[in-house]
Amino acid sequence: MSRSVDCVTGWPPHRSPDYRRVLPCAFSIALFVITGAGCGSPPDLHNLQKESVELRSRLDAMSELLEESSNTAAAATSTTSTTSTTSTTSTTSTSSPVPASSTPSTTSPLDQNDALAISNQMLRSPTLGEPLRVMLIGDSVTFEIEPGLTAALEQTGLAVAANRTQVGFGLSRWPVYPWAELWPQFIAAARPEAIVVQTGTWDVDDVWGGDDRIPRPDDPDWEESFMSLIHIATDVLAGDGAHVYWLTMLPSPHSSWPEKLNQLLFDAVDAHSRTSIIDLTTGFTDSAGGYVSHIGRPPNKFPIRKVDGVHICREGARIAAQIIATSILGDAGLSLQPGWEAGPWRADKRYDVDPCDPAEEELQMP
Repeated sequence: MSRSVDCVTGWPPHRSPDYRRVLPCAFSIALFVITGAGCGSPPDLHNLQKESVELRSRLDAMSELLEESSNTAAAATSTTSTTSTTSTTSTTSTSSPVPASSTPSTTSPLDQNDALAISNQMLRSPTLGEPLRVMLIGDSVTFEIEPGLTAALEQTGLAVAANRTQVGFGLSRWPVYPWAELWPQFIAAARPEAIVVQTGTWDVDDVWGGDDRIPRPDDPDWEESFMSLIHIATDVLAGDGAHVYWLTMLPSPHSSWPEKLNQLLFDAVDAHSRTSIIDLTTGFTDSAGGYVSHIGRPPNKFPIRKVDGVHICREGARIAAQIIATSILGDAGLSLQPGWEAGPWRADKRYDVDPCDPAEEELQMP
């Protein structure tokens, strides 16, 4: 059953956002609505400024009320916990003593370490009957990563993947692709416990249709506004308890934008408890951090990036899938299983779009 989402902030109605954090994005969206996105006369800046001040005051007041409510709830929880502990202690003190067993404990230091590792897992330990549910969200680059990642995850027999990538997706393209409305529907259908999400190409690159982005890369407040979009997206994706894995944007031979966008992702992840970042950079750069288009040496030299310097080849998908799957499976107490690397996924036709060197690609076919 689909959950409704606030049309402005993307927040499910039963959750309370930090209004101060989403304020810059709220202003951007309000400006988009007021100006008609370039279809009318310039906005009345004086009135807009006045309305912005009033909105800020209202949001600050709402945020303070939420903080007071949260503190009250925390105090009540603390009182309940104290009462429960006291009751348990009293019960223990009046019970009959338990005789010491002559049989030594069967818990070894290794067992204790294993128990500690399980307690520190970000994801539950899956079973054959209840495999780990993973969902993928992203753009055309993520779409090319998906076949290899799905193969790597499902090779364990303990994970399943749902592909919800969309060519042309970008967080800043919300006026065209309303992700805040669509994602809750995806989540309701797939019930993911782990969500892999990637953005960037359609947010910062010089792409066709780039004028429909809010914010645009040349906006003076781009960093603040885009950071707000990252926070909102994270809250929507984690709203039902899933752990969110942000993938970094792949390095570019033409632009420094990936580094700027990735830094925002790293900063944003620090503010969310159920969020991790998976850095793909090392798999696509040399020891000096430079852009890499091929790996290996002749005759075993293979392309990992397509000729456009944006998308990836089969071997690039293998590299990305290995990095991502290792992280997610590790958080569930699992490890990669051999055999997926040369699976049928390598014959997927999506790697033939905007191809790599055809002669080199032939060597990668199963």
